[in-house]
Amino acid sequence: MMLLDENELAVLSDEYYHAPAPHKLDVLAAPAQPEARTFGIPAIIWGSMAASYALFFLGLILGTGHDGRALFMIAVSMLYTAMYFGTVFALNSLSGSAENEKSQWIKGKFDTFTGRMSFGAVYGQMLIVPMVFAFFGISIAIIRSIVM
Repeated sequence: MMLLDENELAVLSDEYYHAPAPHKLDVLAAPAQPEARTFGIPAIIWGSMAASYALFFLGLILGTGHDGRALFMIAVSMLYTAMYFGTVFALNSLSGSAENEKSQWIKGKFDTFTGRMSFGAVYGQMLIVPMVFAFFGISIAIIRSIVM
């Protein structure tokens, strides 16, 4: 009981109270960045990406299109893809989006956080996954045509 009384006294007394140290956070005002709606990506990359997904879905339809349930799942996936590209199209179509946007292309190179990249490097990095999807979809169609 004695320990409890000593703790209570310590908590209630001003002897052990220390005011917290003042915070010295000098907040630096960060420069405002302009809104980037197009991500600075050229239309050829968007078109190649859309074509890759179209080939992917075409391959899936040709390879598995005989089953109604598979067609339903492909249709749902196509709707999600249409929403993705539709959002990009809608944002790019807003008035003034290209006028106010800072270009990411500087002297033929794409400016990134880690440095500048050539067009070929940007094209390859952004389109490797969609192109592999297209290859997969066409492969499914070829395999199905050989087996069936």
